[in-house]
Amino acid sequence: MSIREDILALVVEYSGVDPRHFDPSDVFIGNGIEGDDADELLKAFAETFDVDLSQFIDYFHFVGDEPPMGRREFPVDADGKVIPFWPVTLDMLVDAAEAGRWTFVYPEHEVRTSFWWRVFEYGALALLLVAAPLFIAYEIVKWVRS
Repeated sequence: MSIREDILALVVEYSGVDPRHFDPSDVFIGNGIEGDDADELLKAFAETFDVDLSQFIDYFHFVGDEPPMGRREFPVDADGKVIPFWPVTLDMLVDAAEAGRWTFVYPEHEVRTSFWWRVFEYGALALLLVAAPLFIAYEIVKWVRS
């Protein structure tokens, strides 16, 4: 088997997609692979084909959060415009396997967190700061009464 066929077999194994319906133009989103599934696939790919993926930046290619609800982190170019997802193709994986490293070159960018994710984070923190002391007080009162 060729490297391409071996990579295809690995990706199909992790995606669960029928090989006849596999989308080689977008390995991750096009085949429903995001979150932990994408991370596990990348780890297996790196180990199987001895590829250094230290330069791979997931937020350019798929939602890395689990569960993948929406894009939490996103790259922004110098003009402040959000850079859309760039698909990882089967050819890109083949190139990386042949080179032994991730060869895609990312543009200059900064990473921003979505407004709604920050609202969620701060809301969860506020809830924790209110709920924890109330729970502790409840437990103390319960212990004193017993």
